[in-house]
Amino acid sequence: MWTTVLVSFCITLAVYGQTMNDSTKLIEDLLNGYDKMVRPIVDQSQPVSLNISMDLVAIQEFDEVLEKFSVVAIIYITWMDPRMMWNPLNYNGLYTTTIPVSNIWTPMLIVGNSFDKIEPIGGDWMTARYYANGVSVYSPGNVFQTTCSVDVTFYPFDTQSCKVMLIPWGSLPNEIALKSNSDVVLKSFFSENGEWEILSTSVALAETNTFSLIQFNIKMKRRPTFFLVNVILPIIFMGLLNIMVFLLPAESEREYFRHYSSTGHCCFFNACWRQFTKTSQPMSMICYFLLVNLSLSTFICIPVPRLLVSITRKLNCMSGPARDAIQPYIPAVINEVSCIEKEKMSYKLIKESSQLWASHEELVNWKEISRMVDKVMCTVSFLWLFISSTAFIVMISNNQEI
Repeated sequence: MWTTVLVSFCITLAVYGQTMNDSTKLIEDLLNGYDKMVRPIVDQSQPVSLNISMDLVAIQEFDEVLEKFSVVAIIYITWMDPRMMWNPLNYNGLYTTTIPVSNIWTPMLIVGNSFDKIEPIGGDWMTARYYANGVSVYSPGNVFQTTCSVDVTFYPFDTQSCKVMLIPWGSLPNEIALKSNSDVVLKSFFSENGEWEILSTSVALAETNTFSLIQFNIKMKRRPTFFLVNVILPIIFMGLLNIMVFLLPAESEREYFRHYSSTGHCCFFNACWRQFTKTSQPMSMICYFLLVNLSLSTFICIPVPRLLVSITRKLNCMSGPARDAIQPYIPAVINEVSCIEKEKMSYKLIKESSQLWASHEELVNWKEISRMVDKVMCTVSFLWLFISSTAFIVMISNNQEI
């Protein structure tokens, strides 16, 4: 015990006497006869054990349309290299040094699920740190762009699971073995993302006949406030605009209002559609919600059907302005018949004159119909919007399908 303490004390004192010549001599001795093409293990029939962990710095981008997941991360890679061991006492207490990766063996790792191009992580400008006991630490950092399957069914209350998969390129499982001392993704320097909140992380190892891999899984949840204010609430308000058409006076230009409301729904639907992946599996529930509101806009733009005109005329029973306009042309002989029969006879008489027929058609239009059905249609439209909006919000907030 006292021997260990004495040696440690001597090394501590010697640290203050290290010179540039000590570092130069150490690196020259370590690289003398060093072949970076040979795996750092004495028994070449055994695999080199790599300890890998990932330190997440930031979520840079998550593109739902392109299904691209980009993160800034640091990869910590540790292995043992028996060729890089030395006695610190021989170098004035120097127990650690750094060497450019261009001069030493480093594992060639690639991102197996890369979004853009396949290339090894790290670069020749980086360095690896070696310790006197042969431990090597290599920490390349970069922006990793990976593919990620997107599920926007419950947008904007959706959760996404993405991964960064690392594979030792060109190495068999009996040449390089991967492991990790951590079962989660580290977040030592992590900066929170304004759109996404990380729920959990995990690390998984796998092995095939041709390669081994390590997978860093990240599960995250969308922060919905921005999308509630800028997407969901505008859809509901535009649905309320549809209902307002039945509250406008019949004498106003409600025809223009109806068309503008329908056009606004179409434009907003197109803007939302651009945010989602062009796939049917799965479809976002907000697309169905928009379709329901768009169908309401379409419904209020339907021209007056003749059947509705006929029904309205019978319900009116020739009362009001229609009766007053037609009464002069009704023979007195039919004044004693029933209201419905009188309507049929009057309708036949009026039809004989194209001018009177046109006047009669003008009397029985949306203005007249709206007096009778506006309240009913307003109630039906409100229930339509209320039920669809409530069902949509409850369903996506609970992440449950009906």
